[in-house]
Amino acid sequence: MKGYKGFDKDFKCRDKQYEVGKTATHEGEVSLCNSGLHFCENPLDILKYYKPVGGRFASLTASGVSDQREGDSKRVAKSLTIEAELKLPDIITAGVKFVLDLVKQSKE
Repeated sequence: MKGYKGFDKDFKCRDKQYEVGKTATHEGEVSLCNSGLHFCENPLDILKYYKPVGGRFASLTASGVSDQREGDSKRVAKSLTIEAELKLPDIITAGVKFVLDLVKQSKE
């Protein structure tokens, strides 16, 4: 599943170091907001968790994704492969595309 993730200025999330081109994994159970590797399907939702100024962002592929959902597009997975670092304009563009794709799907 494709997704997006925010990080601090050092490309860390909850003391876990991430790197473009690498896969991060979680051992054990995944549970939304409790354990596992979190990401968002909607790129704009990551701005709820990381500030646009000072944060870093990336596109990713998630595996072992839980079916759990709560309030937005935040999801939890067993592994995340970080594909590319994105700048804020990239997140906005991807967010607009995400919303337009949803509208298109609902019309079909």
